[in-house]
Amino acid sequence: MRDILDQAEVQRRLGQLLLGPFEDALSLARRYREVEGFHDYISERARLVIPVLVLIGLTAVACGLVPVVALVGTSAASALAGLLLMPVMLLGSLFVLGLVFLSWLEERSLARTLGRRTGREHKAMRWMRKKLGADLGRPPRVPWLLAAVFVALPFAVLLNLVPVIAAVLLALLAAAPVAFARLDR
Repeated sequence: MRDILDQAEVQRRLGQLLLGPFEDALSLARRYREVEGFHDYISERARLVIPVLVLIGLTAVACGLVPVVALVGTSAASALAGLLLMPVMLLGSLFVLGLVFLSWLEERSLARTLGRRTGREHKAMRWMRKKLGADLGRPPRVPWLLAAVFVALPFAVLLNLVPVIAAVLLALLAAAPVAFARLDR
């Protein structure tokens, strides 16, 4: 009996890890539509948001191309698998990166609306605020399982296959929130 309960708990947690981010994304979209302050925050910063969204799109394309680049040339079945995985990886990485970025923007919008920080400031965030002049605020929630599958794994393969492109994308992704925060004053 205990074994059945443990299996049910594992299935529940796995379902939460996989479906929780989709529920978060739907809630985020609903809040964007319904909360005027969040919508206005993003609209007023379109000149900052659009370049980051383009970077996220380029990163998603790179992650989507990884299965094709890695598997084409090995065998016909592997090439087919790579081609079939391409849209899954593209959409998955786009989803994860977009969700994290828009969640971060919502947190910034909320902090601006309330006129204060929400939550405790992490040491790394405090260091960036003092040394780089970038108040990043509270870090967003990250769907770690999906991020590992759709972003970290493709980046690891990309670092092995095309290190220059992977390094440039990683540097730009790391610099994007810092630049956004510095320009959003």
